Parts: sequence; structure tokens; C-alpha cells
Amino acid sequence: MVTVYNTWKEIAEAAPRIAILPVGSLEQHGHHLPIATDWLRADEMARRIAERLDDCYLLPAIAYANSQEHMDLPGTITLRPSTLALVVEDIILSLRHHDIRRIVILSCHGGNWILKPTIRDLNFRFPDLRIIHADGPLLSERDRMPEETHSGRGETGQMLALWPELVKGRSPDFSPAMGQEWNDYVGYGTSTETGTWGKPSEADAEASMEAIERSVEHRVRYIRETFERLDEILGPPEQ
Repeated sequence: MVTVYNTWKEIAEAAPRIAILPVGSLEQHGHHLPIATDWLRADEMARRIAERLDDCYLLPAIAYANSQEHMDLPGTITLRPSTLALVVEDIILSLRHHDIRRIVILSCHGGNWILKPTIRDLNFRFPDLRIIHADGPLLSERDRMPEETHSGRGETGQMLALWPELVKGRSPDFSPAMGQEWNDYVGYGTSTETGTWGKPSEADAEASMEAIERSVEHRVRYIRETFERLDEILGPPEQ
């Protein structure tokens, strides 16, 4: 393992094949934990992973990330999602320039949701890179893998309920032995056989219509209650 405390010559001689990029945040953590909690956790978890992988370049954790949801409380620092995405891209392209093409991204803040589409986009635009999340179900953990993600029971049933004339038969049922995060690495054209991940054979128009109605009712209720509560907290937006 090499780190930023090594010289460039030491890093060149080690020729690490993998880089680990931890991403934390600087945001409020209540009255009892420091602003740096997520940054410290990201840095420490990445160090422990790097020590076990050995053949890697451990980068210092990014402290500044996307924490807009915490900005009401002092000490919080936030980047816009697009800014964080560009920072991560620049770091990864720097690694690529030095022939490190396997990158692990470890996020210790749930608000860093922009990292998922960033990983997918970079893998798509740079086929010579292998950028992965630091976590997901093992390929042997079939019980942790999603059975339905795309064009399966749910979506097929909704189309049968609403636009049956557009449903052209059924793709074969197929659920690959991998986690959904693999679509950030290789896309549905590789992770599936036909683009379907699920069981379209089990689609039921009547059940799907009932589910649609329940979903609509829930969402209408949520929208109304949320706007009412926001008006109570913030006042009407017209003011």
C-alpha cells in the first residue's frame, strides 16, 4: 500500500493497480458528534480496506461533499452535486493518467447520491476504467441479490394494465447472479440476456392496476400532507 505520504518515486516503484477514493462529508451530527464524523469514518474505513488489499494507492478522504440537507445547522459545508461529480471525475482521470485504472469509491455519507450516476457515467465514457462501489452483495450471496429491477413483474404488469396493446409477448424470466450495482459497471446489455431483470411471466394486469391505485392514493396523500407541513414550517411560498 502507498499513500500521499510516499514520494512519487516510491509510488512509481510500487506501481499500484488499485486506488481507493474515500468520500466523507462535513456536516452536523447532533450535539454529541463532531462535524468531521463522516470524513473521519471514510478515511479510517478506507485505510483498513487498503491495508488488506495491499496493492493499492490509498487517497485521503474527500472532506467536502453534498450535505445540503444539513445546511440549517452551523458548521456544515456543502458542495453542489455537480461540483462533487466533477471533483471525483478529475481525481479519477488523474489516476488514469498514471495508469491506475481500477478505482474503488467508498462513501460514508448517504447524501452523496451523485456518486452512483458518476460511477456509471465514467465507466460508460472510459471503457478502459474499472470504477466500482466499495460494497454490494458478493457474487455467492444469491439471497442478497434483487430478483426484480427492470422489465419484470412490476413494469410488465403496469403496461398490461394501462397499455396492453404495446406489450409484445414476454421476454424470458431472468435474474442474474449479481447485485444491481453491476449495472453501474457493465450495463444491462451485459448483466442481462435480453435487457429484462425480473419475472415478466408473473405480471398480472388486475393486480398491477390495484397496486397503481394504491400508489397514486399514497402519493396524493403524501404530496398534500408534505405541502401542508411545509407551509406550517416555512410559510406559503407566495409570501
